[in-house]
Amino acid sequence: MSRLKLKQSMQPCVNVVGTTLTKEWCLAAALCVGLLSVGSAQANIINFDNLSNGNIVTNQYAAQDITFSSAGGEDIVITTQSSYQSTPPNFICTGFGSGINCSGTVIFNFATPVNNLQFDAVGNQNAIGTSFAQADIYQKGVLTVSNLNLLVSQGNYLPDHQNLSAYSNITEVLIHSNTDPAGTGYDTISFAVSPVPEPTEGALLLTGLGLFGFIAARRKTV
Repeated sequence: MSRLKLKQSMQPCVNVVGTTLTKEWCLAAALCVGLLSVGSAQANIINFDNLSNGNIVTNQYAAQDITFSSAGGEDIVITTQSSYQSTPPNFICTGFGSGINCSGTVIFNFATPVNNLQFDAVGNQNAIGTSFAQADIYQKGVLTVSNLNLLVSQGNYLPDHQNLSAYSNITEVLIHSNTDPAGTGYDTISFAVSPVPEPTEGALLLTGLGLFGFIAARRKTV
């Protein structure tokens, strides 16, 4: 945390009854409050609309902690079809090269464990309430959920929203066993990454907490 931010966080340093706190209390409070705010989750939303029809998707979104792959020699391919209502016009399908079939395995890989993962499936023709595919979920690199049914909620041109927020620290999702006759596309992938505090930030936080304890102990002896 910079000196300017620390100084700014100390400016409104008054207690609940309106009296000014000592500089020691202000410094300790600023260190703790400022550093706790560092660990807030960062929301990411991927809608693929910055890519072009036929592009193969791999690591274009690595800066947002997600990469894409398939299996069996297939690719993850951008298709531009504005009729499908998630965040049109683009979404991803499986295929070979620039040709799509939308029936293969789709893999999301996360560089950092994520929470609140959600995404839309589009183009499903299966009956509402039935499964169109299954998902395997890896948490912190360990397979913890196998063959989770992904369900059709609206179908056809409307998005079937998939909410995996019940699962934390996800590092990989593998979507497989697609049964939809028309295949399935995927769009509007959102998730939250919780950044790991730097060692210096953790040390400063402990310093702030220790300063609180020192001031409290000193006041008891006065």
